[in-house]
Amino acid sequence: MESKQKTINEVLRHTMHDYLNNLHLIQMNLDMGRYDEAKNLIRTYSLKCTQFFDVNNTGLLLTNEWLQTFSLAYNKITLEFGTSIQKVGAGHYDEPVKNYLERFVQTIYPLLKGYQEQTLNVYIFTADVLEVQVELKGEWSTYTWVDECLNGLMDVEKEINSDSHIKFKLIARERLE
Repeated sequence: MESKQKTINEVLRHTMHDYLNNLHLIQMNLDMGRYDEAKNLIRTYSLKCTQFFDVNNTGLLLTNEWLQTFSLAYNKITLEFGTSIQKVGAGHYDEPVKNYLERFVQTIYPLLKGYQEQTLNVYIFTADVLEVQVELKGEWSTYTWVDECLNGLMDVEKEINSDSHIKFKLIARERLE
């Protein structure tokens, strides 16, 4: 699957569609008197906005665009992502991280089996070094790792590789300032 450039209109249409769905879900819960559920949804959506700004503040702008538009290109996988940002200044890792994630998903996507639930978790840490933890759960044909160059900036630490669970980390070789 080749990644095609998304137009601003496509991204805005997708964003507005999600925004409207989220508002309807909150309104539905309020109408049903489920105030705690409505509050939880507001917290969830607020956290997504905070994570968006966190990733941008680290300098991972291309990676953030990829994460935010993921469902436009890969509707068979549910993306969940989180952040733990303590330091910024990871901009020079941006393109290699985004490209690695894109190649990984492009490689695994055609191997997905049927109508199984597929969940991709991406967690971005910035403490002393940038670390991107990736975990995919679902069902697919055998996946063979392709060792790729991250321009000498990062290492890939492979943790799990089975027909239903893949987990690895991208770890920067240099400390963040």
